[in-house]
Amino acid sequence: MQKKNRLTSPEMANLWTHYIRETLSVCVNKYMLHTIQDPEIHSLFQTALHYSLKQIDALKALFKKEKFPIPKGFTEEDGNLEASPLFTDVLCLKSLYMMSTHGHNEMSLSFTTSLRPDIVDFYYQCNLDAMEIYKKTKDLLVSKQLYQQPPTYITPNKVEMIEH
Repeated sequence: MQKKNRLTSPEMANLWTHYIRETLSVCVNKYMLHTIQDPEIHSLFQTALHYSLKQIDALKALFKKEKFPIPKGFTEEDGNLEASPLFTDVLCLKSLYMMSTHGHNEMSLSFTTSLRPDIVDFYYQCNLDAMEIYKKTKDLLVSKQLYQQPPTYITPNKVEMIEH
């Protein structure tokens, strides 16, 4: 009889933190969807919300499978969808871009610190989702001429050695 492969401490910490982060994302993205007027930005937030909800469902299933209490996380009570718009559509887009960057970093770390195959597979897919949101937000920022390109460099004519 094979012993059940229990979650490691880093795996559980990552799953717990991920759940809190995704429930916060749902609250924020639902509010943004209520206020955003630009159809392209609105569509991108719908995709981000879809991924967050999908990941929350997967996380709940993992917690249930492990007989681990589902964290409270953020709920609809933590936001007010009827509040006046606080941000411009452009700021919402830039925020999603930055959050996709940070989310991908977190999920990459979770992927590399996971051992159990189902957790590795989960974070593999999460990374793919995060990269898609990142790419789409960056592409939209570029197309709307809102992305600040890093500086370019001057190509040297030859290799020079520094002597002093």
